[in-house]
Amino acid sequence: MTTERDGVGARGPETHWTAKRIFERWQRFYELKTSAKALTRLEFTEHIAYLLFLKLDHEHTQRSGMFASRPIAPAESWPHLVLASGEDLHATLTRLMAELGRPNPEDPRRAIASVLFQEARPWPVDRMAELGRLIIEEFDPYRWADVKRDELGAAFSLLIGDCRDDIRAKRETGQFLTPPYLLKVIAEALVLTPEDRVIDAAVGVGASLIAAHRAMAAHGDRVDASAIAGADIDVQMCRLATMNVLLNTGRQFHDVPPVLRADSLRVKDRLVRRHERDVAATVAICNPPFKSVETNTEQRDDFWAQNATLPANFLQHLAITLPRGARAAVFVPDGVLFQRGAAATIRRELLKNCTVHTLLRLPTGMFHDTNSKSNVLFFTKSVRRPTGEPNTDELWVYDARDIHHTDTENPLSEEDFAEFLEAFRPGEERFTGRAESLRFKRYGRDAVRKILDSPGVSLNLRANLADTLDDSGDPRDIARSIIDHLGDAQRSFEAVLGSLG
Repeated sequence: MTTERDGVGARGPETHWTAKRIFERWQRFYELKTSAKALTRLEFTEHIAYLLFLKLDHEHTQRSGMFASRPIAPAESWPHLVLASGEDLHATLTRLMAELGRPNPEDPRRAIASVLFQEARPWPVDRMAELGRLIIEEFDPYRWADVKRDELGAAFSLLIGDCRDDIRAKRETGQFLTPPYLLKVIAEALVLTPEDRVIDAAVGVGASLIAAHRAMAAHGDRVDASAIAGADIDVQMCRLATMNVLLNTGRQFHDVPPVLRADSLRVKDRLVRRHERDVAATVAICNPPFKSVETNTEQRDDFWAQNATLPANFLQHLAITLPRGARAAVFVPDGVLFQRGAAATIRRELLKNCTVHTLLRLPTGMFHDTNSKSNVLFFTKSVRRPTGEPNTDELWVYDARDIHHTDTENPLSEEDFAEFLEAFRPGEERFTGRAESLRFKRYGRDAVRKILDSPGVSLNLRANLADTLDDSGDPRDIARSIIDHLGDAQRSFEAVLGSLG
């Protein structure tokens, strides 16, 4: 049976719950009360999102008098889940997911639910005993509306972070987690204000939008619900990103969805859509999939080059479709900086059409269990000069390649990028106060023209530091990456063997 308490004036222990305590409760339940072989951490986290949505929606309807709100889910959905078990629980949840996951133009209050529950499926029937315990033991007895929203949001983000191995295994969409501290640094470098409209065309779990929202809210002014928007092709990531953004930004469950499922590269002249309209973006933060395979973009006749890799296509997509004056920070692997062919064409047009002012070379192995060498390109969308001269007059390179940290031992933190922010000089017009250092090097007008005149248009540029140091990464990360790739090769050969009967 449900154990409701009056939401007005009730103050139980939930009020004092911290993010760490909530996360540890969920983590302990997964490790001790579920079959880890049958359920991945990602599947468990998805159901935490579903149950949080349904429980909070129910609690909001139980408030007294004028404080009560109309339910988003069908009436009495939560009590029905609490009372159900076995096949009945599986059937009840399946019907509920199907109804909430269908877009309903006549009920805009269900727009967010349609993203969260799109193509959702409950755990298998033989896992319903575990799901029933999760509902009865961890959710139903407590007033989750009393938990401080920032603590609940932080707990859900921690739970997502605990899924990083499962997320990285989603190779078909090239998913991986971007460290929140790095996104915070990027948001500070872009000098976000509440007037900005920030988009991410490959939003993943929504961490970029959360970092942007916090940077805007730091000004003390109200941040409009339309200030952030994202899209992703992966329906599972859209679910996680939706709940992650809702909990970490205080958005209402009946609001316009902050994230939509979409293939950003398929639609010409569109950055990101917010439900019923496109976003007039002023800022883009994007860490696209680092898949090196070429993608078919024949439908994009506005693209500078066809048959480019996925990260190169996201780079040109943003550079082409952003409105004039918009700022961007786009993650790219090293290959996008020096590969010939389509990538070279994209670099040439980027330097001509945008003001590419900073290249941040990130430490090797920045992303968990990968030995990838990645970078962040900072640029501003410009208008081609009548003279035909390129918009990029100078390009600064900050090299952090020599910082040797790993995810498990001495991990990187925001403090490791304090020197970068100081050198970047956020908000300074034309960056006139910048000064060269061992890590920070200026490539002036002549150097940029030389790059543009070269056949390869290579942006594989070094700072003074890199003239004497060529970093290959932490040996443990390299070894781990080799093992991982050998495992991929074995699985591929096994699939071929299976196809041969």
